[in-house]
Amino acid sequence: MAMMVELHLEPPSLVWRELGSMLAPAQRAGQPDVLSQIVEGWAQLWAVVDNGKPVAAVVTQITLQPEKRCLLWQVGGSRLREWAADFLAVLEPWARAWGCVAIWGAGRAGWARIVKAFGGVRIDDVDGLETWERRI
Repeated sequence: MAMMVELHLEPPSLVWRELGSMLAPAQRAGQPDVLSQIVEGWAQLWAVVDNGKPVAAVVTQITLQPEKRCLLWQVGGSRLREWAADFLAVLEPWARAWGCVAIWGAGRAGWARIVKAFGGVRIDDVDGLETWERRI
């Protein structure tokens, strides 16, 4: 059975305790407060659930420069290789519906193997981090 991917539209405080702790390792100094961005509607909180238990959390954001794209802003949790394809299968049509032409992100060098396996290509560096994108 595939894992479920859920976009949380209800007040994030209902799920933040569990999902926020998964995202803590992904947070970098100088970034805006993730929870406030979600509450204010500037970011979206996703949960990857296996048998009713969250195994991962993802925060996305629609960005406009240089074109409309969906940023995988923060990713946390476990078992990424098990759920990444299911997550992208849900995220891509959602992003397209919002007018996005790509999914993109920036992260440490270790992400390169994972991103490449799912069709992402390196495009640049942002703040010293490798940046990649997958056209949709």
